[in-house]
Amino acid sequence: MANNVNLDALISREDFEAVSANEDAAVQQTLNIRDLEESAFFYLALRKPDFQRESSEWDAKRVVRLIKTFIDGDLIPSVILWKHREHLFVIDGSHRLSALIAWVQDDYGDGERSQRFFGHSIPAEQLAHADRTRKLVLKEVGSYADHVAAASNPDAYGPDIVSNSRALGSRAINLQFVRGDSAKAEQSFIRINQQAANITPQELELIRGRRKPDVIAARAVIRRGTGHFNWSGFSDENMQHVRERAKEVHRLLFTPELSYPIKSLDVPVGGSAYAATSLKMVHDFVELSAGTVNAADDTDGARTVEFINRTRRAAELICSNRPGSMGLHPAVFFYSWTGKQQPILFLTMSSILIDLERRRKLHTFVDIRERLEQFIINNRSLFNQIVRKFGTKKSGQTHLGQFYEELFGLLQAGASEADAVEHLTSLKNFTYLQPSETPYSGVSPTRYSSQVKSGRVIADLLPNAPRCEICRGLVPAQAISIDHKVRLSEGGDSNIDNLQITHPYCNTAIKG
Repeated sequence: MANNVNLDALISREDFEAVSANEDAAVQQTLNIRDLEESAFFYLALRKPDFQRESSEWDAKRVVRLIKTFIDGDLIPSVILWKHREHLFVIDGSHRLSALIAWVQDDYGDGERSQRFFGHSIPAEQLAHADRTRKLVLKEVGSYADHVAAASNPDAYGPDIVSNSRALGSRAINLQFVRGDSAKAEQSFIRINQQAANITPQELELIRGRRKPDVIAARAVIRRGTGHFNWSGFSDENMQHVRERAKEVHRLLFTPELSYPIKSLDVPVGGSAYAATSLKMVHDFVELSAGTVNAADDTDGARTVEFINRTRRAAELICSNRPGSMGLHPAVFFYSWTGKQQPILFLTMSSILIDLERRRKLHTFVDIRERLEQFIINNRSLFNQIVRKFGTKKSGQTHLGQFYEELFGLLQAGASEADAVEHLTSLKNFTYLQPSETPYSGVSPTRYSSQVKSGRVIADLLPNAPRCEICRGLVPAQAISIDHKVRLSEGGDSNIDNLQITHPYCNTAIKG
Protein backbone atom coordinates (compact mmCIF):
# COMPACT_ATOMS: atom_id res chain seq x y z
CA MET A 1 0.00 0.00 0.00
CA ALA A 2 3.11 2.17 -0.16
CA ASN A 3 2.43 5.53 1.54
CA ASN A 4 -1.35 5.45 1.16
CA VAL A 5 -3.67 6.86 3.81
CA ASN A 6 -6.44 4.60 5.10
CA LEU A 7 -9.80 6.40 4.99
CA ASP A 8 -11.89 3.25 5.05
CA ALA A 9 -13.65 4.05 8.34
CA LEU A 10 -15.12 7.37 7.22
CA ILE A 11 -18.10 5.98 5.30
CA SER A 12 -19.88 3.06 6.94
CA ARG A 13 -20.63 -0.11 5.01
CA GLU A 14 -24.12 -1.51 4.69
CA ASP A 15 -25.58 -4.71 3.28
CA PHE A 16 -27.86 -4.01 0.30
CA GLU A 17 -30.28 -6.76 1.25
CA ALA A 18 -30.38 -5.58 4.86
CA VAL A 19 -32.28 -2.41 3.96
CA SER A 20 -35.87 -1.91 2.87
CA ALA A 21 -37.25 -1.49 -0.63
CA ASN A 22 -36.32 1.38 -2.93
CA GLU A 23 -38.42 4.50 -3.42
CA ASP A 24 -38.51 7.37 -5.90
CA ALA A 25 -38.62 10.32 -3.49
CA ALA A 26 -36.95 13.57 -4.54
CA VAL A 27 -33.20 13.79 -3.90
CA GLN A 28 -30.72 16.64 -3.66
CA GLN A 29 -28.57 17.25 -6.71
CA THR A 30 -25.47 18.79 -5.12
CA LEU A 31 -23.31 18.24 -2.06
CA ASN A 32 -21.81 21.10 -0.05
CA ILE A 33 -19.01 20.84 2.48
CA ARG A 34 -21.30 21.22 5.51
CA ASP A 35 -23.06 18.03 4.42
CA LEU A 36 -19.95 16.09 5.46
CA GLU A 37 -19.81 17.25 9.06
CA GLU A 38 -20.21 14.47 11.59
CA SER A 39 -23.75 15.45 12.63
CA ALA A 40 -25.04 16.39 9.15
CA PHE A 41 -28.07 14.45 7.96
CA PHE A 42 -26.46 13.79 4.57
CA TYR A 43 -23.30 12.36 6.14
CA LEU A 44 -25.27 10.18 8.55
CA ALA A 45 -27.15 8.68 5.57
CA LEU A 46 -23.99 7.89 3.56
CA ARG A 47 -23.04 4.24 3.13
CA LYS A 48 -20.58 2.21 1.11
CA PRO A 49 -21.95 -0.96 -0.49
CA ASP A 50 -20.78 -4.08 1.31
CA PHE A 51 -18.77 -5.07 -1.76
CA GLN A 52 -16.94 -1.72 -2.03
CA ARG A 53 -13.17 -2.08 -1.79
CA GLU A 54 -11.24 -0.41 1.01
CA SER A 55 -10.80 3.36 0.69
CA SER A 56 -7.04 3.17 1.01
CA GLU A 57 -5.60 3.79 -2.45
CA TRP A 58 -4.68 7.48 -2.18
CA ASP A 59 -1.51 8.95 -0.77
CA ALA A 60 -1.24 12.21 1.17
CA LYS A 61 -0.52 14.33 -1.90
CA ARG A 62 -3.60 13.09 -3.70
CA VAL A 63 -5.80 13.78 -0.65
CA VAL A 64 -4.46 17.35 -0.46
CA ARG A 65 -4.90 17.82 -4.20
CA LEU A 66 -8.58 16.86 -3.98
CA ILE A 67 -9.21 19.22 -1.05
CA LYS A 68 -7.50 22.10 -2.89
CA THR A 69 -9.46 21.34 -6.05
CA PHE A 70 -12.71 21.60 -4.09
CA ILE A 71 -11.71 24.85 -2.35
CA ASP A 72 -10.57 26.39 -5.64
CA GLY A 73 -13.86 25.50 -7.32
CA ASP A 74 -12.19 23.41 -10.02
CA LEU A 75 -13.95 20.48 -11.62
CA ILE A 76 -14.52 17.37 -9.53
CA PRO A 77 -16.38 14.51 -11.28
CA SER A 78 -19.92 13.84 -10.07
CA VAL A 79 -20.39 11.41 -7.21
CA ILE A 80 -22.77 8.60 -8.14
CA LEU A 81 -25.17 7.40 -5.44
CA TRP A 82 -27.99 4.90 -5.08
CA LYS A 83 -30.79 5.83 -2.71
CA HIS A 84 -32.41 3.17 -0.58
CA ARG A 85 -34.86 4.57 1.95
CA GLU A 86 -32.75 6.30 4.60
CA HIS A 87 -29.40 5.28 3.07
CA LEU A 88 -27.35 6.89 0.30
CA PHE A 89 -24.96 4.27 -1.12
CA VAL A 90 -21.80 5.52 -2.85
CA ILE A 91 -21.49 3.72 -6.19
CA ASP A 92 -18.65 5.87 -7.53
CA GLY A 93 -16.64 8.56 -5.74
CA SER A 94 -15.87 6.94 -2.41
CA HIS A 95 -12.28 8.17 -2.32
CA ARG A 96 -13.30 11.71 -3.30
CA LEU A 97 -15.89 11.87 -0.55
CA SER A 98 -13.57 10.23 1.98
CA ALA A 99 -10.81 12.77 1.33
CA LEU A 100 -13.22 15.65 1.99
CA ILE A 101 -14.69 13.90 5.04
CA ALA A 102 -11.15 13.38 6.38
CA TRP A 103 -10.55 17.13 6.10
CA VAL A 104 -13.88 18.12 7.61
CA GLN A 105 -13.64 15.66 10.52
CA ASP A 106 -9.84 15.76 10.92
CA ASP A 107 -9.63 11.99 10.60
CA TYR A 108 -6.96 10.70 8.25
CA GLY A 109 -7.13 7.14 9.52
CA ASP A 110 -6.30 7.94 13.13
CA GLY A 111 -9.30 9.94 14.42
CA GLU A 112 -12.03 8.81 16.78
CA ARG A 113 -14.16 7.26 14.04
CA SER A 114 -11.17 5.35 12.67
CA GLN A 115 -10.18 4.28 16.18
CA ARG A 116 -13.62 2.78 16.75
CA PHE A 117 -13.66 1.12 13.34
CA PHE A 118 -10.25 -0.52 13.85
CA GLY A 119 -10.95 -1.54 17.44
CA HIS A 120 -8.57 1.07 18.92
CA SER A 121 -5.69 -0.96 17.54
CA ILE A 122 -4.44 0.95 14.50
CA PRO A 123 -1.14 -0.24 12.95
CA ALA A 124 1.84 2.05 13.44
CA GLU A 125 2.23 2.32 9.67
CA GLN A 126 -1.32 3.64 9.31
CA LEU A 127 -0.78 6.13 12.13
CA ALA A 128 2.38 7.39 10.44
CA HIS A 129 0.58 7.88 7.12
CA ALA A 130 -2.25 9.72 8.90
CA ASP A 131 0.16 12.04 10.67
CA ARG A 132 2.02 12.73 7.42
CA THR A 133 -1.23 13.53 5.63
CA ARG A 134 -2.49 15.86 8.36
CA LYS A 135 0.77 17.80 8.38
CA LEU A 136 0.67 18.18 4.60
CA VAL A 137 -2.95 19.34 4.72
CA LEU A 138 -2.13 21.93 7.39
CA LYS A 139 0.81 23.16 5.36
CA GLU A 140 -0.90 23.31 1.97
CA VAL A 141 -4.54 24.04 2.86
CA GLY A 142 -5.11 24.61 6.55
CA SER A 143 -7.58 22.78 8.75
CA TYR A 144 -11.33 22.76 8.15
CA ALA A 145 -11.86 23.98 11.72
CA ASP A 146 -9.78 27.08 10.97
CA HIS A 147 -11.80 27.75 7.81
CA VAL A 148 -15.05 27.54 9.79
CA ALA A 149 -13.69 29.84 12.49
CA ALA A 150 -12.31 32.31 9.92
CA ALA A 151 -15.75 32.77 8.39
CA SER A 152 -17.08 34.31 11.62
CA ASN A 153 -13.86 35.81 12.95
CA PRO A 154 -11.81 36.93 9.91
CA ASP A 155 -9.53 39.27 11.87
CA ALA A 156 -7.94 36.29 13.65
CA TYR A 157 -6.81 34.53 10.47
CA GLY A 158 -4.69 35.13 7.40
CA PRO A 159 -6.22 36.50 4.18
CA ASP A 160 -5.93 33.20 2.28
CA ILE A 161 -7.94 31.18 4.80
CA VAL A 162 -10.50 33.99 5.11
CA SER A 163 -10.90 34.15 1.33
CA ASN A 164 -11.19 30.36 1.05
CA SER A 165 -13.67 30.15 3.93
CA ARG A 166 -15.97 32.61 2.17
CA ALA A 167 -15.68 30.68 -1.09
CA LEU A 168 -16.63 27.38 0.56
CA GLY A 169 -20.23 28.55 0.86
CA SER A 170 -20.65 28.35 -2.92
CA ARG A 171 -18.62 25.21 -3.55
CA ALA A 172 -20.50 22.00 -4.36
CA ILE A 173 -20.11 18.56 -5.93
CA ASN A 174 -22.72 17.35 -8.38
CA LEU A 175 -24.61 14.19 -7.46
CA GLN A 176 -26.04 11.59 -9.84
CA PHE A 177 -28.31 8.73 -8.85
CA VAL A 178 -28.64 5.17 -10.09
CA ARG A 179 -32.28 4.14 -10.51
CA GLY A 180 -33.41 0.59 -9.86
CA ASP A 181 -32.92 -2.21 -7.37
CA SER A 182 -29.77 -3.50 -5.63
CA ALA A 183 -28.83 -5.71 -8.58
CA LYS A 184 -28.89 -2.66 -10.88
CA ALA A 185 -26.76 -0.71 -8.41
CA GLU A 186 -24.22 -3.54 -8.16
CA GLN A 187 -23.95 -3.84 -11.93
CA SER A 188 -23.53 -0.07 -12.20
CA PHE A 189 -20.64 -0.22 -9.73
CA ILE A 190 -18.94 -3.03 -11.65
CA ARG A 191 -19.45 -1.38 -15.04
CA ILE A 192 -18.16 2.03 -13.89
CA ASN A 193 -15.04 0.60 -12.27
CA GLN A 194 -14.27 -1.84 -15.07
CA GLN A 195 -14.38 1.02 -17.55
CA ALA A 196 -11.73 2.69 -15.43
CA ALA A 197 -9.73 -0.58 -15.48
CA ASN A 198 -9.72 -0.63 -11.69
CA ILE A 199 -11.39 -3.97 -10.90
CA THR A 200 -9.18 -7.03 -11.20
CA PRO A 201 -10.68 -10.50 -11.82
CA GLN A 202 -10.19 -11.45 -8.17
CA GLU A 203 -11.73 -8.20 -6.95
CA LEU A 204 -14.74 -9.06 -9.12
CA GLU A 205 -14.79 -12.52 -7.54
CA LEU A 206 -14.72 -10.97 -4.07
CA ILE A 207 -17.57 -8.63 -4.98
CA ARG A 208 -19.83 -11.31 -6.42
CA GLY A 209 -18.91 -13.83 -3.76
CA ARG A 210 -19.19 -11.47 -0.83
CA ARG A 211 -21.73 -13.72 0.97
CA LYS A 212 -19.59 -16.82 0.66
CA PRO A 213 -17.71 -18.06 3.73
CA ASP A 214 -14.25 -17.77 2.19
CA VAL A 215 -14.75 -14.11 1.29
CA ILE A 216 -16.36 -13.21 4.63
CA ALA A 217 -13.53 -14.94 6.50
CA ALA A 218 -10.82 -13.23 4.40
CA ARG A 219 -12.27 -9.75 4.92
CA ALA A 220 -12.69 -10.42 8.64
CA VAL A 221 -9.01 -11.40 8.92
CA ILE A 222 -7.76 -8.32 7.04
CA ARG A 223 -9.90 -6.01 9.20
CA ARG A 224 -8.84 -7.78 12.41
CA GLY A 225 -12.39 -8.80 13.21
CA THR A 226 -13.74 -5.25 13.03
CA GLY A 227 -16.28 -3.75 10.64
CA HIS A 228 -19.06 -5.17 8.45
CA PHE A 229 -18.72 -8.60 6.81
CA ASN A 230 -22.02 -9.37 5.02
CA TRP A 231 -23.33 -11.44 7.89
CA SER A 232 -26.75 -9.94 8.53
CA GLY A 233 -28.24 -13.43 8.97
CA PHE A 234 -25.53 -14.75 11.31
CA SER A 235 -26.33 -15.53 14.92
CA ASP A 236 -24.62 -13.39 17.56
CA GLU A 237 -22.65 -16.45 18.63
CA ASN A 238 -21.32 -17.11 15.11
CA MET A 239 -20.49 -13.43 14.56
CA GLN A 240 -18.55 -13.29 17.79
CA HIS A 241 -16.71 -16.51 16.97
CA VAL A 242 -15.65 -15.21 13.56
CA ARG A 243 -14.50 -11.90 15.06
CA GLU A 244 -12.36 -13.60 17.69
CA ARG A 245 -10.81 -16.12 15.31
CA ALA A 246 -10.19 -13.46 12.66
CA LYS A 247 -8.28 -11.41 15.21
CA GLU A 248 -6.17 -14.46 16.06
CA VAL A 249 -5.39 -15.22 12.40
CA HIS A 250 -4.52 -11.57 11.78
CA ARG A 251 -2.04 -11.74 14.66
CA LEU A 252 -0.50 -14.95 13.36
CA LEU A 253 -0.04 -13.54 9.86
CA PHE A 254 0.74 -9.88 10.41
CA THR A 255 2.61 -9.44 13.68
CA PRO A 256 5.08 -8.04 14.41
CA GLU A 257 4.32 -5.04 12.20
CA LEU A 258 6.56 -4.80 9.16
CA SER A 259 8.59 -1.65 8.58
CA TYR A 260 11.32 -0.84 6.04
CA PRO A 261 14.18 -1.04 5.85
CA ILE A 262 14.19 -4.32 7.77
CA LYS A 263 16.50 -4.22 10.76
CA SER A 264 15.97 -7.66 12.30
CA LEU A 265 14.79 -11.17 11.42
CA ASP A 266 11.64 -10.66 13.47
CA VAL A 267 9.32 -10.18 10.48
CA PRO A 268 5.66 -11.20 10.00
CA VAL A 269 4.65 -14.27 8.01
CA GLY A 270 2.20 -12.34 5.82
CA GLY A 271 4.11 -9.10 5.37
CA SER A 272 2.10 -5.93 5.90
CA ALA A 273 -1.68 -6.14 6.35
CA TYR A 274 -1.64 -2.65 4.87
CA ALA A 275 -0.33 -3.89 1.49
CA ALA A 276 -2.53 -3.81 -1.61
CA THR A 277 -2.02 -7.56 -2.16
CA SER A 278 -2.93 -8.62 1.39
CA LEU A 279 -6.65 -9.30 0.89
CA LYS A 280 -5.97 -11.44 -2.17
CA MET A 281 -3.28 -13.39 -0.31
CA VAL A 282 -5.50 -13.97 2.71
CA HIS A 283 -8.43 -15.04 0.52
CA ASP A 284 -6.20 -17.56 -1.28
CA PHE A 285 -4.94 -18.79 2.08
CA VAL A 286 -8.50 -19.23 3.38
CA GLU A 287 -9.42 -21.29 0.31
CA LEU A 288 -6.22 -23.29 0.65
CA SER A 289 -6.92 -23.98 4.32
CA ALA A 290 -10.56 -24.95 3.77
CA GLY A 291 -9.93 -27.32 0.87
CA THR A 292 -12.84 -27.67 -1.56
CA VAL A 293 -14.97 -24.51 -1.43
CA ASN A 294 -18.74 -24.92 -1.78
CA ALA A 295 -20.12 -22.20 -4.05
CA ALA A 296 -23.19 -21.53 -1.88
CA ASP A 297 -23.68 -18.41 0.19
CA ASP A 298 -23.44 -18.69 3.97
CA THR A 299 -26.78 -17.65 5.44
CA ASP A 300 -26.34 -18.52 9.11
CA GLY A 301 -22.57 -18.30 9.67
CA ALA A 302 -21.92 -21.99 10.36
CA ARG A 303 -19.68 -22.46 7.30
CA THR A 304 -17.82 -19.21 7.90
CA VAL A 305 -17.07 -20.43 11.41
CA GLU A 306 -15.68 -23.65 9.93
CA PHE A 307 -13.61 -21.73 7.36
CA ILE A 308 -12.11 -19.36 9.91
CA ASN A 309 -11.32 -22.27 12.24
CA ARG A 310 -9.51 -24.14 9.46
CA THR A 311 -7.63 -20.98 8.53
CA ARG A 312 -6.49 -20.49 12.10
CA ARG A 313 -5.28 -24.10 12.30
CA ALA A 314 -3.35 -23.68 9.04
CA ALA A 315 -1.78 -20.41 10.22
CA GLU A 316 -0.76 -22.10 13.47
CA LEU A 317 0.78 -24.96 11.50
CA ILE A 318 2.87 -22.59 9.38
CA CYS A 319 4.33 -20.46 12.15
CA SER A 320 3.26 -20.20 15.77
CA ASN A 321 4.27 -21.43 19.21
CA ARG A 322 1.33 -23.82 19.33
CA PRO A 323 2.15 -27.55 19.74
CA GLY A 324 2.74 -29.15 16.36
CA SER A 325 3.62 -25.94 14.53
CA MET A 326 6.36 -26.27 11.92
CA GLY A 327 7.57 -22.76 12.79
CA LEU A 328 8.78 -21.82 9.31
CA HIS A 329 11.16 -18.91 9.41
CA PRO A 330 9.50 -16.10 7.41
CA ALA A 331 12.80 -14.50 6.35
CA VAL A 332 13.84 -17.79 4.74
CA PHE A 333 10.62 -19.09 3.22
CA PHE A 334 8.42 -16.07 2.50
CA TYR A 335 10.70 -13.10 1.76
CA SER A 336 12.74 -12.22 -1.31
CA TRP A 337 16.38 -11.21 -1.22
CA THR A 338 15.22 -7.56 -1.00
CA GLY A 339 13.33 -8.18 2.24
CA LYS A 340 9.95 -8.03 0.51
CA GLN A 341 7.28 -10.52 1.58
CA GLN A 342 6.08 -12.40 -1.50
CA PRO A 343 2.56 -13.91 -1.31
CA ILE A 344 3.45 -16.54 -3.92
CA LEU A 345 6.22 -17.92 -1.69
CA PHE A 346 3.91 -17.95 1.32
CA LEU A 347 1.01 -19.61 -0.51
CA THR A 348 3.16 -22.23 -2.24
CA MET A 349 4.90 -23.37 0.92
CA SER A 350 1.63 -23.25 2.88
CA SER A 351 0.05 -25.51 0.27
CA ILE A 352 2.92 -27.96 0.59
CA LEU A 353 2.75 -28.12 4.40
CA ILE A 354 -1.05 -28.37 4.52
CA ASP A 355 -0.88 -31.27 2.07
CA LEU A 356 1.88 -32.99 4.04
CA GLU A 357 -0.12 -32.65 7.24
CA ARG A 358 -3.23 -34.14 5.62
CA ARG A 359 -1.15 -37.09 4.44
CA ARG A 360 0.64 -37.31 7.80
CA LYS A 361 4.00 -36.76 6.09
CA LEU A 362 5.32 -33.70 7.92
CA HIS A 363 8.24 -35.74 9.17
CA THR A 364 9.57 -35.98 5.59
CA PHE A 365 9.89 -32.19 5.55
CA VAL A 366 11.68 -32.18 8.91
CA ASP A 367 14.17 -34.75 7.65
CA ILE A 368 15.45 -32.37 4.94
CA ARG A 369 14.67 -29.07 6.61
CA GLU A 370 18.18 -27.89 7.43
CA ARG A 371 19.49 -28.60 3.93
CA LEU A 372 16.33 -27.19 2.31
CA GLU A 373 16.69 -23.89 4.16
CA GLN A 374 20.35 -23.63 3.23
CA PHE A 375 19.49 -24.33 -0.41
CA ILE A 376 16.90 -21.53 -0.40
CA ILE A 377 19.32 -19.09 1.23
CA ASN A 378 22.12 -19.91 -1.22
CA ASN A 379 19.96 -20.04 -4.36
CA ARG A 380 17.40 -17.27 -3.98
CA SER A 381 18.00 -16.18 -7.56
CA LEU A 382 16.49 -19.45 -8.84
CA PHE A 383 13.23 -18.74 -7.01
CA ASN A 384 13.34 -15.14 -8.26
CA GLN A 385 13.65 -16.36 -11.84
CA ILE A 386 10.63 -18.67 -11.54
CA VAL A 387 8.47 -15.87 -10.17
CA ARG A 388 9.77 -13.43 -12.79
CA LYS A 389 8.99 -15.83 -15.65
CA PHE A 390 5.56 -17.09 -14.61
CA GLY A 391 4.27 -14.31 -12.36
CA THR A 392 2.56 -14.49 -9.02
CA LYS A 393 -0.75 -16.07 -10.05
CA LYS A 394 -1.76 -19.73 -10.34
CA SER A 395 0.75 -20.46 -13.10
CA GLY A 396 3.60 -19.16 -10.95
CA GLN A 397 2.44 -21.17 -7.94
CA THR A 398 2.21 -24.30 -10.08
CA HIS A 399 5.75 -23.99 -11.40
CA LEU A 400 7.15 -23.06 -8.01
CA GLY A 401 5.36 -26.06 -6.50
CA GLN A 402 6.88 -28.33 -9.16
CA PHE A 403 10.32 -26.92 -8.40
CA TYR A 404 9.89 -27.64 -4.69
CA GLU A 405 8.64 -31.16 -5.42
CA GLU A 406 11.74 -31.95 -7.50
CA LEU A 407 14.00 -30.33 -4.91
CA PHE A 408 12.45 -32.31 -2.04
CA GLY A 409 13.01 -35.55 -3.93
CA LEU A 410 16.65 -34.72 -4.57
CA LEU A 411 17.35 -33.76 -0.96
CA GLN A 412 15.58 -36.87 0.34
CA ALA A 413 17.81 -38.94 -1.95
CA GLY A 414 20.88 -37.31 -0.39
CA ALA A 415 21.91 -35.08 -3.31
CA SER A 416 24.37 -32.31 -2.57
CA GLU A 417 23.40 -28.71 -3.23
CA ALA A 418 25.59 -28.53 -6.34
CA ASP A 419 24.16 -31.78 -7.73
CA ALA A 420 20.61 -30.59 -6.98
CA VAL A 421 21.17 -27.34 -8.87
CA GLU A 422 22.70 -29.16 -11.82
CA HIS A 423 19.84 -31.67 -11.98
CA LEU A 424 17.07 -29.07 -11.57
CA THR A 425 18.43 -26.80 -14.31
CA SER A 426 18.70 -29.76 -16.68
CA LEU A 427 14.99 -30.57 -16.41
CA LYS A 428 12.78 -29.57 -19.34
CA ASN A 429 10.56 -27.35 -17.19
CA PHE A 430 13.52 -25.44 -15.73
CA THR A 431 16.10 -25.08 -18.50
CA TYR A 432 15.62 -21.30 -18.39
CA LEU A 433 17.10 -21.10 -14.89
CA GLN A 434 20.52 -19.49 -14.67
CA PRO A 435 22.40 -20.50 -11.48
CA SER A 436 25.07 -17.89 -12.20
CA GLU A 437 22.60 -15.01 -11.86
CA THR A 438 22.97 -13.18 -8.57
CA PRO A 439 20.00 -11.60 -6.76
CA TYR A 440 21.51 -8.14 -7.20
CA SER A 441 21.95 -8.39 -10.99
CA GLY A 442 20.77 -5.20 -12.68
CA VAL A 443 19.79 -3.46 -9.44
CA SER A 444 20.66 0.18 -8.87
CA PRO A 445 21.70 0.67 -5.22
CA THR A 446 20.52 4.29 -5.35
CA ARG A 447 17.02 3.44 -6.52
CA TYR A 448 16.63 0.37 -4.35
CA SER A 449 18.62 1.42 -1.29
CA SER A 450 15.87 0.35 1.15
CA GLN A 451 15.60 -3.08 -0.45
CA VAL A 452 19.35 -3.55 -0.65
CA LYS A 453 19.71 -2.58 3.00
CA SER A 454 16.98 -5.04 3.99
CA GLY A 455 18.62 -7.79 1.96
CA ARG A 456 21.96 -7.12 3.60
CA VAL A 457 20.44 -7.31 7.09
CA ILE A 458 18.71 -10.61 6.35
CA ALA A 459 21.82 -12.11 4.75
CA ASP A 460 24.04 -11.09 7.66
CA LEU A 461 21.69 -12.13 10.46
CA LEU A 462 20.49 -15.52 9.19
CA PRO A 463 23.76 -17.40 9.83
CA ASN A 464 23.52 -16.56 13.54
CA ALA A 465 19.77 -17.09 13.95
CA PRO A 466 18.62 -19.62 16.59
CA ARG A 467 18.45 -23.21 15.41
CA CYS A 468 16.29 -26.09 16.53
CA GLU A 469 18.44 -28.52 18.48
CA ILE A 470 16.48 -31.45 17.03
CA CYS A 471 16.15 -30.78 13.28
CA ARG A 472 18.77 -27.99 13.03
CA GLY A 473 16.36 -25.76 11.11
CA LEU A 474 16.12 -22.03 11.85
CA VAL A 475 13.64 -20.99 14.55
CA PRO A 476 11.79 -17.65 14.25
CA ALA A 477 10.80 -15.56 17.26
CA GLN A 478 7.11 -16.43 16.73
CA ALA A 479 7.73 -20.18 17.07
CA ILE A 480 10.24 -20.74 19.85
CA SER A 481 9.57 -23.82 21.94
CA ILE A 482 11.67 -24.78 24.99
CA ASP A 483 12.30 -28.50 25.30
CA HIS A 484 13.98 -30.73 27.86
CA LYS A 485 17.04 -32.50 26.50
CA VAL A 486 16.39 -35.31 28.98
CA ARG A 487 12.70 -35.73 29.74
CA LEU A 488 11.46 -35.14 33.24
CA SER A 489 9.99 -38.65 33.17
CA GLU A 490 13.47 -40.00 32.49
CA GLY A 491 15.17 -38.13 35.32
CA GLY A 492 15.83 -34.80 33.65
CA ASP A 493 15.35 -31.48 35.42
CA SER A 494 14.43 -27.93 34.40
CA ASN A 495 17.86 -26.42 34.93
CA ILE A 496 19.07 -24.26 32.05
CA ASP A 497 21.65 -26.84 31.00
CA ASN A 498 18.87 -29.34 30.31
CA LEU A 499 16.80 -26.95 28.17
CA GLN A 500 17.06 -26.37 24.43
CA ILE A 501 15.33 -24.32 21.72
CA THR A 502 13.23 -26.30 19.26
CA HIS A 503 10.36 -25.93 16.86
CA PRO A 504 6.99 -26.75 18.43
CA TYR A 505 6.59 -29.68 16.02
CA CYS A 506 10.00 -31.09 16.87
CA ASN A 507 9.26 -30.72 20.57
CA THR A 508 5.89 -32.49 20.46
CA ALA A 509 5.58 -34.69 17.41
CA ILE A 510 9.20 -35.84 17.29
CA LYS A 511 10.52 -35.63 20.84
CA GLY A 512 7.20 -36.66 22.33
